Amino acid sequence: MAQALVSVRGLSHTYGSGHDRVVALRRIDLEMVAGERVAIMGRSGSGKTTLLNILAGLERHTAGRVVVDGRELGSMGRRELDGHRRRVVGHVWQQPEDGLLLGLTALENVLVPVLAGRRSGPEQVAVAVHLLDALRLRDRLSDRPGSLSAAEMQRLALATALANRPQLLLADELTARLDWAVARELLGDLAALLGQLGTAAIVVTHDPRVARYVDRVLVIRDGMAAPAAAELAAAAGRGYR
Repeated sequence: MAQALVSVRGLSHTYGSGHDRVVALRRIDLEMVAGERVAIMGRSGSGKTTLLNILAGLERHTAGRVVVDGRELGSMGRRELDGHRRRVVGHVWQQPEDGLLLGLTALENVLVPVLAGRRSGPEQVAVAVHLLDALRLRDRLSDRPGSLSAAEMQRLALATALANRPQLLLADELTARLDWAVARELLGDLAALLGQLGTAAIVVTHDPRVARYVDRVLVIRDGMAAPAAAELAAAAGRGYR
């Protein structure tokens, strides 16, 4: 059996204390192997983004065990977590522009994460151009994020998150601002690129149609894991295509 890339056991997380205490996650379990794609589904406020932030090393969990690439995130110091975000995970924020430098061109944004790498200058540029080409941005290399459409901004955020060839992509609500025809094309291109790179992915979404582009679904309801089959069946009944 393949070794787990992600191993989450009994994960719980709370904000605040006393009367102000809010439970965001309750006893979540999740196992993923290299290259696997998982959708985290649930309504707004269910705990999806909190789980993503914990896996990215942006928040420390309250209880349980979170292991990514053989390392327990709860025992890492600040510098180790910085390295985790640079080398192990790529992160696309719910507002994709939050992960971009708006004063730089598309090509420059993708080059930023690999500047500290060991590749030569020409090799860095070749990798960046390849990612942008795979995400249909070859004609926008010299354009700044502010001139891009919502879908192109999302594609640029993905290219930037994948620039360092992370083992795990964490993407928050990729399709929330897109109509389904545009979202479907983006998800298809991303699935092909992830397969090419061998990168695993966790995609947070409220849209059950995203399930077509992943290997399996984890539904979170009120901070707890819920049966995915019931959620997807209910979505089908709402007329999703």
